[in-house]
This record gives sequence, structure tokens and C-alpha cells, in this order.
Amino acid sequence: MKLLAKELQPVRPEPPMTAAQAREIIDRASKDERMSAELDALRLKCCMFIDNLMRDVNLDLAEKQKRMPALLKSPQQAQDSPASLRAASRDREAMARKRRELAEAMVLGALFNLDNPQWDPRQPGAAPPEENFLLALIKSAFK
Repeated sequence: MKLLAKELQPVRPEPPMTAAQAREIIDRASKDERMSAELDALRLKCCMFIDNLMRDVNLDLAEKQKRMPALLKSPQQAQDSPASLRAASRDREAMARKRRELAEAMVLGALFNLDNPQWDPRQPGAAPPEENFLLALIKSAFK
């Protein structure tokens, strides 16, 4: 019975890896011929995952924007002159750019704060936590 009680004890999660530990693992792996190829493949998968995540967030934002009720058009906009069509096109492009920037900020902010449960994206002045393994891996591609 004592053995069973011992097995049911809650398991404490290990503290997150420090930035120095992450860089050490990446540096050691990059010096090994076989591990270097695996590191490159892992880095590519991570970058593709982040890119796909940003694309998905951007698409979700665009879909939510489509569902928002359109504002009433002024009588001048109802005529759809070439100038108003160009202006509407510029507005759509600007909105798409803002959606992409918001998606990137959301995803990258979440990655930078992966080990920070108190992170609040509405408070940009918060100090960033120490770099995590995923960020160290991605940054190692730019060395």
C-alpha cells in the first residue's frame, strides 16, 4: 500500500530550459555531422510550423472581419467610380497588411513568452522572459 501511495504523488514539472542550456545543445548538435542534419530538419519543421500558424491566425482574422456588418456606404461610394474603387482596393490592402502584422505579433509574442504564464499581449511593456529552446533553435539559423 505504501508503494501505491508513493506512485500517486503529483509530479512536479521540470523547470524550463535556460537560454544558455538551449544554445549549448544547439551548438553541440551543429558540430556533429549527423546531428547537424537532424537539427536543420528540426529547424525547418519549426519554421514551417510557425509560418503555418501565422497564416492560420491571419485567415481566422480575415474570416471574422468578413462576418462583421459593413458600415453604411455614403451616396458617393455607391456610385463606384474608378477613384473610389482604387481607394477601396488600397483600404483592403492596408487592412490585409494590418491583419498579417497582427497575426505575426500574436504568434511571435506567444512564442517569446512560451514559458511565461503571466504574459498579457495587451501589456507590451512587460519584460520579455529568457529565450526558450524553440527561439534559440530558430535564431541559430541566422548565425
